[in-house]
Amino acid sequence: MPLKEFTSKHFLGRNSEIDILANAASQAGAGDAGSIILLGKRGIGKTELLRHLYSELFNAQHNAVPFFYTIKTAFASVESFSRDYISSFILQYLAYIRKDPSLIHTGIYSLEDLKDIAAKSEAPWVSIIINNYTQVRADGDLLKLFSYVISLPYYSYRYTGMPVVVILDDFHKIRKLSELSDRGYDKDLWMLFENPIKYRFSPHIIGGFKAELHKMFFEETSFGEHLEIINLEGLNRHDASGLFRALCEKYTLSCEADVTVLLDMFGGNPFYIKSFVQAARQTARSFSQEDFWEIYIREITKGKIYTYWTSILKSYIQRFELRKPALNLLFNLCEHGTDDVSSLSEALSIKQEDIDYLLGLLHTAGIVETGFSALELVDDLILIDLIKGLYHKEIVREPWNRIKDALTGDKRQPVTLDSTPAFDLVIPATAKAELVAVKSLEQVARYYKMPPDAAGQLQVSLIDLFSGVLTKNISSGENYHLKFILRDNLFFVEILTSRSDLTFTDSVMRHIRMYIDDIRVEELKHGTKITLIKELKKDIASAL
Repeated sequence: MPLKEFTSKHFLGRNSEIDILANAASQAGAGDAGSIILLGKRGIGKTELLRHLYSELFNAQHNAVPFFYTIKTAFASVESFSRDYISSFILQYLAYIRKDPSLIHTGIYSLEDLKDIAAKSEAPWVSIIINNYTQVRADGDLLKLFSYVISLPYYSYRYTGMPVVVILDDFHKIRKLSELSDRGYDKDLWMLFENPIKYRFSPHIIGGFKAELHKMFFEETSFGEHLEIINLEGLNRHDASGLFRALCEKYTLSCEADVTVLLDMFGGNPFYIKSFVQAARQTARSFSQEDFWEIYIREITKGKIYTYWTSILKSYIQRFELRKPALNLLFNLCEHGTDDVSSLSEALSIKQEDIDYLLGLLHTAGIVETGFSALELVDDLILIDLIKGLYHKEIVREPWNRIKDALTGDKRQPVTLDSTPAFDLVIPATAKAELVAVKSLEQVARYYKMPPDAAGQLQVSLIDLFSGVLTKNISSGENYHLKFILRDNLFFVEILTSRSDLTFTDSVMRHIRMYIDDIRVEELKHGTKITLIKELKKDIASAL
């Protein structure tokens, strides 16, 4: 179960999402909680987030029982699923009210065992629920059995008055369940969740594959109108860099390169970051920027990330004769995109029905996204590079060196130094540093003839940055290096500090962002660079 033994210690940048989801517990107590769908790209960290949410609810004792259940493909029958679901629910409930997480880990319990534990825990309602379950199962009505067990969280509330937060991971796999009926095997049993997800005292938080959940809750049914949607994005640059360096420390790996910008390719995807660091530690104890690209190419052409994505492609495109057409199609989308699906058939020499079939599979797999009238590859630079490498390897049959050049030629070009004029300032990190920085910004803004309202907003954000982050735990002898730049009607305030232990809470970030267009935080080899960005009117730069 997802308590501390099952959650990663390296979990960054998800506090706001945890707070939002955990709020369901207090809302359930008031009978006003709504169910939620958690969506996001593959590898973005949905399961890890749900595990940490469960631990938070279990340990914080919010007076709402947390129940975590992962839908398992091993349970293809209603009876096997129902038996596992009721056992898991009762066991976790008893562990919660006894404040004994070890109960979850000590073994597999029969329903009779659970009755005995419940009796010792002063939970007589458990025996009633188990007896009812046994009777429903004996009646042989699988629809009734399925409906009964998925409603158990609400039934427990009716008996005890204590709400339940139901966390269901890999929910898309519920479609594997089937019942033999007059029409053959009925795979729509999951639709019986319509009522349980509406119960205000037992809200459900549902995770799974984005495309499949969209189809289930919005295209095939209208259940989605009763649900809140939370889209889990990638980690921001600061947290992605923090995760990268924490993993390097875990594996005693020294990184000699400034990989902050390079990490942007990973899109804040924790799976990619972890896979890359694991690949790096198998190579050496330290790596440079040149080593970064060698490891990267190896990882997307034969490593764990490569294995992960090719396994997904194989599982969805099971007909071997369609795999090369699928790869041709994917490469075409990488290079050209398309607004006209009908033109792909002639361009790729693939039957239109095969293209329609492949696009459906790739959409379900989460590789192709479809809008209302257009389609495109998912926004994932790693996947795009992987597809290109696979195409050059298996379709074009190019040698290894050509494949490497095709994937990293442009990326490896040296970065040209910016020649834009800038105002540089070095100030001691003292209590008066904030005042000096704000006054300096005021003078620079006057020089650039910046509108007073824009300058004032930048000053407010700069004050929030100093008061909320930089003035915490100042060390003697420290300096701040400030740079003010106007480029293409964007005004940049860069603050470079030798500290790498800065803490940016969600509240502080919200305050800083309130009056500017962006804030960037980059972990450097010997410190941190923070950049505030404000967009100005178009005629400011040209007027200088």
